[in-house]
Amino acid sequence: MAKKKYSQAARVQGVLRTIAVRHGITIGELAVEFGVTKRTLYRDLKALEEAGYPLLSEVVEGTTYWKLEPSFKGVPPVTFTLDELMALYFPRKLLISQGRSPFRAELESAFKNILSALPAKHIARLDKIEEMFTPLVKASKKIDLNKEVFEIVQWALLNQNILKLEYRPRKANRAFRFEVHPYSLVFYKGEFYLLCFVPRKGMRYFALEGIKKAERMNERFEIPEDFSTSEFLKVPFGLFHGKPITVKAIFDKDLSAYIQRHTWHPSQKIKQLKDGRILLSMTASGKEEIKAWVLSFGAKAEILSPEFLREEIGDDISKALVRYSYKPGRIPMT
Repeated sequence: MAKKKYSQAARVQGVLRTIAVRHGITIGELAVEFGVTKRTLYRDLKALEEAGYPLLSEVVEGTTYWKLEPSFKGVPPVTFTLDELMALYFPRKLLISQGRSPFRAELESAFKNILSALPAKHIARLDKIEEMFTPLVKASKKIDLNKEVFEIVQWALLNQNILKLEYRPRKANRAFRFEVHPYSLVFYKGEFYLLCFVPRKGMRYFALEGIKKAERMNERFEIPEDFSTSEFLKVPFGLFHGKPITVKAIFDKDLSAYIQRHTWHPSQKIKQLKDGRILLSMTASGKEEIKAWVLSFGAKAEILSPEFLREEIGDDISKALVRYSYKPGRIPMT
């Protein structure tokens, strides 16, 4: 991803705020964050010192860290353009619409801070910005997380600490204990999942609601350099992994525009046939989620291959037909 381009003045102010927040950062880390050379960063630090900002350097185990005098409170406030405000308020409204969001209190606090830094001309338009985006969430699942567990998980993710979990799966009557390496939080279909590496078992997901207790260990772990969470999540059709299968499905003509304007999976290939129907092929894991997706289109979609998936969907449809063979309102007795 291309680095954001900063003007010199904007970059210097950004460097100042970054140092203030981090309470200790190296020149190398600043260079990576701002996409400039170390020489440029040294010039920026000199400019800040000449402007009167009390910068301090501290050498720890041979590495120099830069920070501000702890008592200094003169960091300039963050300002926003109207476009940036709209970009912030849209996802905020989406997040707090998801039942009892674990981020609600923190989001409201953060936006109060944003409000305090805004010029009067922007404050006058906030009501309009609030009404510009209305997420329609009718069947969302209430997010009811243990706040203490959630905070422990967040800090373990941030610091790459090993976690000890007491976890109870949805269909189990008892809890199980795991020691895991937490990689990422994944939000999928209204629920939070913790993506972890479990030693000797491999990658696993844990629904956050199922974590009854969490203990953050002092011991840290390293994520393999060749692992990418985004690449890992590209493989499954939905969330869960399994053996990848190559799927070909055909969709009726009246679904043509709808199918073509969506990205259903990164590997998908779409072809419009002469009769207007759409042929979609992809290679993905998550057989049950693929089946549910195809069945959601009813008679307007058909799996062509693989044959075993076509047969399984046919069996599901046959069982559904048996259920619907009863007269309306009649409850079959066993």
